[in-house]
Amino acid sequence: MKNQSSSLSRLIRAISVCSLWVLLLNSTVFAQQPGGGGMSAEDRAKRQTDMMKDELILNQDQEKKVYAINLKYSDKMKDVRQIADTSARRKSFESLNKQKDDELKKVLTADQFKSYQKLVADMRAKRQQGGPPQGGPPQH
Repeated sequence: MKNQSSSLSRLIRAISVCSLWVLLLNSTVFAQQPGGGGMSAEDRAKRQTDMMKDELILNQDQEKKVYAINLKYSDKMKDVRQIADTSARRKSFESLNKQKDDELKKVLTADQFKSYQKLVADMRAKRQQGGPPQGGPPQH
């Protein structure tokens, strides 16, 4: 019975992770369209925070701090998407992602941050299989 419960728990987790990445990929596709696909920085930050809350089991204090970080970097990434030079745009995204990770690391527990990194790596791998939407750089 314990093995069945454990297997069911893993299956539910896998389904949740897949759902998270479908939503993240969709928000990335919309975000890379001209005008951000009509999604505001606030909406994008809320969507990211909601997914992180569910996947990483954030408490209320963490949720507020994670939202502020997501909003800050959603605004910054919006500006970077306008950079015409692909190489410069990619470097800017990488730099912003590192800064964002550094801030998140201060808010999340070690286990949460490790789970976050795994989710980002999984998403990046899935995006590379199909290629970045609209020729944009891999991000998280």
